Amino acid sequence: MLSRRRVAVLVISSVACLLLALSWSAPTIGQDGPGGTVPPMTPVPDKTINFPIIRRTYPIGFPNPKDKSIGQSLNAILSWLPMDSRLSGARYTVLLEANDSTPDVVIAQDYYGAALDTFTFTENTQYYWQVIGTTASGVRHASEVWTFRTDVFAYPPDVDAMVSVPAGEFTMGCDPKHSGFTCLFNQNPLHKVYLDSFKIDKFEVTNREYRACMDAGACQPPRKSTNDRNKPYFFEPKFDYYPVMFVSNWDAQDFCAWESKRLPTEAEWEKAARGTIDTRPWPWGYEGWDCGRVNRCSEAPAQVDDYHGNQSPYGAVNMSGNIFEWVQDYFYDFYYWQSPYKNPVNQVQPGPIPYFTIRGGSYHDNWWYARINHRAGGHHGDTPGDDAPYFRSYRVGFRCASALTAAEVDNYPQPSVNPMPLSP
Repeated sequence: MLSRRRVAVLVISSVACLLLALSWSAPTIGQDGPGGTVPPMTPVPDKTINFPIIRRTYPIGFPNPKDKSIGQSLNAILSWLPMDSRLSGARYTVLLEANDSTPDVVIAQDYYGAALDTFTFTENTQYYWQVIGTTASGVRHASEVWTFRTDVFAYPPDVDAMVSVPAGEFTMGCDPKHSGFTCLFNQNPLHKVYLDSFKIDKFEVTNREYRACMDAGACQPPRKSTNDRNKPYFFEPKFDYYPVMFVSNWDAQDFCAWESKRLPTEAEWEKAARGTIDTRPWPWGYEGWDCGRVNRCSEAPAQVDDYHGNQSPYGAVNMSGNIFEWVQDYFYDFYYWQSPYKNPVNQVQPGPIPYFTIRGGSYHDNWWYARINHRAGGHHGDTPGDDAPYFRSYRVGFRCASALTAAEVDNYPQPSVNPMPLSP
C-alpha cells in the first residue's frame, strides 16, 4: 500500500509531465515525405516552457578564410583545425566549389595536412568548401560548409588599403628543394622567424600618393620625373596609379612617416609575400612564373593593381616583379647567420656606404630576382654605383607597413606549417 507521501510525489510528477507534453512544439520537417512539411503543434496558451537552443558542434573548425568573409586573396590558403582528439593523424578530403552551397568537387583526398595550397581563385566569386576527416579506424567526421568571397579589383585602386599579417612563425630564406632556381649564399640558411602582427600596404606607393606628400612639404621630389626611357612619368595623370620610382630609402621613410607608418622590415616583407605554411618561391605558390603573373616581360612598370594572380596569401599585390621595394634593413650578405628569432631587423650599417635592402625584383631584371627569397642591396641609380648613397633608381619603389592596433589584433588560429604541400 502506497504512503500518502509517495502518492503525492506521483501526482506531482504526472502533472509536470502533462504540462511538458502540452507545451512541446513538434519540429518543422521540410520535404520529409509525400506529405511535405509537418505543421507544428499549437502550444497551450501560457503553458510554454522555453528550453535553451542546443547548437551542433563540429569536430573540425576555425576555417581560414573565415566563414562568410569577403575580399579574400586570390591565392588564399585553406586551413582548418581538428577539434576532436580522435582526428589525430586523420587524413582529409577537401571539397570546394564556386557558387554552390553544397560543394562536392574534391580538390584534395587522403591529405594529411591541415593547411592547403590550392589553385588561384577567380575574382569576385563566392566559394563554398567543406573538410571531411577520416580516422585510422575509418570513421568519417565532417565540418560544416564554409564560404568566402574573393577580392574585387575596382578602378581606381584603393591605394589606402592595407592587409593584415597575424603574429606567428614562418620560414624565411631559400629552400633548395623548392627555390625554382639556385639558392644564393646570402639567402641561406633557411630559418624560423617569429613576427608580431602588422599591416602592410596592399599596393606599392603610387606617383599620385607621393605627389600629395610633396605638396604637403613632407617629401622630397624623385631624382627624375621621367621613366628610364626619358619619357614623362611622375607628373603624367595617366601614370597616377603607377609606382613611384627614383626615390631613396630615406625618401621612402619620409613618406611612410607622413602617413603615420614605416617601412616594413625585411622579415615582415617576406612573410607578407610568402605566408606561413611552406617555403614557396612565389606569392602564389610553387608553380613557375609566366608573363601573365609577373611584370618582368614588359619594358616599363605596370599599374600597381595589375597582375592580380600575383597576390600573396594575405592579399598584397605585386610582391614579385614590377619594381623592387625598399625595406628598413641594411643589407648584409651574412645577416641570416646571426639574425635573431623574434622580430629581426638589421640596423647595423655594414660598411662606409649605407646599402639598404631591396626585395621583390622588377620589370627590368632577371626573372629569378622576382622570387620571394631573393635579396639584394640597392646599389645604383642609372648605372651601378651611381647616385651613392641614395641609389635612386627606375627599378626601386616601396610600400609601407605599420603595427596593428589592439582592436585590430586577431587571435584567430593561423595556418601552420604544412607537412605535405599539394603542389610539387
